[in-house]
Amino acid sequence: MENFKLLENKLINFLDSYLKSSKASGFVVGLSGGLDSAVVATLCAKVAPTKALIMPTSNSNKQNLADAIELSKSLNISYEIIDISDILAAFLPFSDKFDRLRVGNITARIRMIILYDHSSKLNSLVVGTSNKSERILGYGTIYGDMACALNPIANIYKSDLFKFASYLGIHPNIINKAPSADLWQNQSDESELGYSYKEIDELLKAIENDEDLSKFDSEFKNQIINRISKNSFKLKPPAIPIN
Repeated sequence: MENFKLLENKLINFLDSYLKSSKASGFVVGLSGGLDSAVVATLCAKVAPTKALIMPTSNSNKQNLADAIELSKSLNISYEIIDISDILAAFLPFSDKFDRLRVGNITARIRMIILYDHSSKLNSLVVGTSNKSERILGYGTIYGDMACALNPIANIYKSDLFKFASYLGIHPNIINKAPSADLWQNQSDESELGYSYKEIDELLKAIENDEDLSKFDSEFKNQIINRISKNSFKLKPPAIPIN
């Protein structure tokens, strides 16, 4: 994963080829101010007209908003800020507002609805921003942030994205911040997962390469393997009966 020029060309060709075959006019990306969406927006901007949707809530980190705006300007792509606080509030009577998981899922699905509405309006493709680590772990909302027409970073582990982002010239403010879905105040991916992405990716790569896993701590290994198994349904299409 060190030949970043080759990787960049591969992903640009992937985006360009899929866009042409779809007959769409461009891309629409949910821009959070975080690493993953910054990498995706940067790649998309090299291929076709790209619209960034920045969709904060009242709980969103203000620095993320500033970073998303600054990235959009630096890429010279159009962007729109859509505060979804009122939309989210309308759902809370039907949910437990103190259940962070439920509120987080609703937030992610609201953003998905807005992205796909703009996709229809602009004849553009919704581009996904879930990295390989998140996808394997199921660390995302099915039909929320995991919903997309195509995903250029789907096969890149989170720990590898930091170096790739640096190669792409993404601002250090984005690269150096703690990974967060920003679904509530002070939310941290690694705090929720219980381990750093570096630790997790080392294990995931060992599993992928069918290596001996005995060097890994048993509790850590079992937690990650159980999470993968529990959330594997998120990567599968809906079940249908077999004729």
